[in-house]
Amino acid sequence: MASDVFFSPLDNKKFISPLNKITRLLEKCNIKDKFKKNDIIALKVHFGEFGNTSFVRPIFLRPVIESLKEIGAKPFLTDTNTLYIGMRSNSVDHLHNAALNGFNYSTLQVPVIIADGIRGDNVIEYEVDFPMLKKIMIASDIYNSDGMIVVSHFKAHELSGIGGAIKNVAMGCGGRRGKYDMHSDAKPKVAAKECTSCGKCIKSCQVKAIEMKNKAFITERCVGCGRCIAVCPEQAIKVDWNSTSDSVQKKMMEYSFGIQKALNSKITYINIMTQMSPACDCYGGNDRPMAPDVGFLSSNDPVALDKACYDLLLKEAGKDPIKDVYPELNTLTQFDYAEELGFGSTEYRLVSVE
Repeated sequence: MASDVFFSPLDNKKFISPLNKITRLLEKCNIKDKFKKNDIIALKVHFGEFGNTSFVRPIFLRPVIESLKEIGAKPFLTDTNTLYIGMRSNSVDHLHNAALNGFNYSTLQVPVIIADGIRGDNVIEYEVDFPMLKKIMIASDIYNSDGMIVVSHFKAHELSGIGGAIKNVAMGCGGRRGKYDMHSDAKPKVAAKECTSCGKCIKSCQVKAIEMKNKAFITERCVGCGRCIAVCPEQAIKVDWNSTSDSVQKKMMEYSFGIQKALNSKITYINIMTQMSPACDCYGGNDRPMAPDVGFLSSNDPVALDKACYDLLLKEAGKDPIKDVYPELNTLTQFDYAEELGFGSTEYRLVSVE
């Protein structure tokens, strides 16, 4: 069955604020029926790595926040810590990064909470029964919220072809162990030349999987939580980025489906098709956009939403710009797998909203 995807282009001949378009898109998704007074609602967004300038601008969140407050709900801005080491790999640096990029109380009048704790291990283990994953690790403060609005920057991605609602939920709502599960089928490894034998990783390991043999050594007891990656002061513990693109796309789809189940489908999705960069906003920089700005889309079905955005990107660019950047990737893998899982719909009705 086709899902409704609501679309409002950037064309604005009457010079009315584009922010009003986002308000109307939320109304089309019936958020007043989905969220109630005093509900604590996670507003999931990517805060952008420091130095990147293509991430969703904070001003685009204002109509979302205002719409939730009008209902009487209590929104908070949120994201989770990264698997790689950077400005968003722990909550202290992450909050500082968010503030520098404009996501703070003084600009948006809502709290900012990093949903998976100081180092990304504050998670809820949620059982699923999917072909690739039997359990997923959901950031605790997202799992314990009363619902979520996901605002995603639609762009290219070097592993999944595109990064939209599915990636924002899967990678962005999973804790560090979840991110590791999606990116790798192997355990972390210690780069012996960089290890100073300080022992900090041993103290942090909750399953006692690290031993000291002149240098730190990760044993078979490792469960792949990735905590040691975050605590190593020398960045000597490395992720084995060995998952294929197809594998990552499928695991992302399973994570997104599982999180949808965990929140009882109380999720609404908005995709922002502006400054569509050829790589993830996790980089500390960005290239020129792949295509002109398109506009805003919303849906209660993330699969249909991402598929509609992908089709609009191809239409606007007059070709598949993803293939130009990542010719080896098959972006359609994720949509084919969604159909296999019975998650969402790749068929959609594109409904124009003025």
